[in-house]
Amino acid sequence: MGGDAAEPVDELFSLPTVILAEPRRSLLRTYCGPKMHLAAEDGTVLAHLHDCGTFAYALRDLGNRHLLGVDLVSRRALARPRFRLTDAGGRPIGEVHAPGRVNHTRLLDIRSGDDALRLTRTALMGKTWLVRDQSDREVGRVTVSTVRSLDGLQQYRVEPDRWAGSDQRRLIVAATVCLQVIRRWLTAPQGSPA
Repeated sequence: MGGDAAEPVDELFSLPTVILAEPRRSLLRTYCGPKMHLAAEDGTVLAHLHDCGTFAYALRDLGNRHLLGVDLVSRRALARPRFRLTDAGGRPIGEVHAPGRVNHTRLLDIRSGDDALRLTRTALMGKTWLVRDQSDREVGRVTVSTVRSLDGLQQYRVEPDRWAGSDQRRLIVAATVCLQVIRRWLTAPQGSPA
């Protein structure tokens, strides 16, 4: 894909704050729409996260253009999940993995080329995750909240710091998707709807 495919990606990941949230849905019917929406701070929906198969997800803009892929590639007992990240053209751009057991995950490592980021929770049951680079400088923050407590719909406020580059911002959003997969779908009972 040429420059046209990269343009919406650069625009999307240059925003100072984006919200990744599970859409509200009926409790009475099985939901089969997008898993999550990516929105601007004012609530304008920018993209949708679609389920593409067994723990494979694609972030697509409103024109249905592929922006980012997140695929679970390591499923050994779901203890230490490893995700592959792909760009708009489907090329690998990095990977995310949780070095600890799923139910005690407090850390995600994000690697892309020479860049390495670390997503850590500020407290064991904390709602804030900090993103740090290789020199331990904070380059972003992810705040988790519950949209609807009855069924635990989640929302993530993703705030890259102003000096974070476009690639780092894209990795932070991708790691947030991985965090949601770990928190919601991998820990759900097998066969239950997501």
